[in-house]
Amino acid sequence: MANDQAFSLLLFGATRGTGLALAALARAHGLAVVALARSGADTASLQALGCVVEEGDVLDAARVRAVVAAHPDARAVSTLGGGPLGASADHQGVVNVVDALTATGPRRLVLVTSLGVGESRVYASPRLIDAIGPVLDEKGRGEAYARAAGLALTVVRPGGLRDGPADGRGALYDDPQGHGWITRGELARLLLLCLNTPATEGRVLTALGQAEARLPEGVGPAFQ
Repeated sequence: MANDQAFSLLLFGATRGTGLALAALARAHGLAVVALARSGADTASLQALGCVVEEGDVLDAARVRAVVAAHPDARAVSTLGGGPLGASADHQGVVNVVDALTATGPRRLVLVTSLGVGESRVYASPRLIDAIGPVLDEKGRGEAYARAAGLALTVVRPGGLRDGPADGRGALYDDPQGHGWITRGELARLLLLCLNTPATEGRVLTALGQAEARLPEGVGPAFQ
C-alpha cells in the first residue's frame, strides 16, 4: 500500500463484491473500517473481519449525514450500485454521501462508477449501452454531482468485473478510451492505493487488468 499510511475507512456499498473485498484488504492492512449497511443485510462477513457496521439506508440522507458526522476523520469510498431508476444508490445514494461529506468540510472520497460514464460514454460499445444504458445514466448523474462538489475526489471507472483476488496485475489509466476486465480483488487494491496516494486526487481514472487492457497506442499505467 503506497506510503503505508494509517487511516480509517468509511465504506458505502460494503456487503458484497468490490466493497467487501476492499473491507477485507483494508483490515488486512490494519485499518479501521466503518461500513454502512441496510437493516436486514448480511453483514456476517464484515463483522467477522472486525468492521464496525452502522445500520442505515444510503437513500436516507439524514442517516448518512449522522454516520459521516460520527467519523469526521475517515476517508470514504463508495462502491454503491443498484436500486430503482430515479432513486438509485448509483445516483441518489451518491448524492447523499457527497452532501454529507461536504457538510463536514473538505473530505476525501474515492467514487467507483463505470466505463461508459461521463466522457467515456462515447467509447462504450453499443452492446454495453443496450444492456445497461439506464444504469450508466444513473451512475453518470451521481458522478457528475460528486465532481462538482469540491471534495478531494478520485473517480475510478473499472472495466468489466470478475471475481478474483488482488494479484498486483491491475492498473489505473488516465485515459477514458480503455476497455477490458479487472478482478474485484484487484480493483479493491487500486482503491486502497488511491486513498493513500494524494496524486490521485482530482483525477478520473480507468481501472483495468494490464493483461486484458485495450488502450490507445502509447498509453501506459498512471498508477499501479
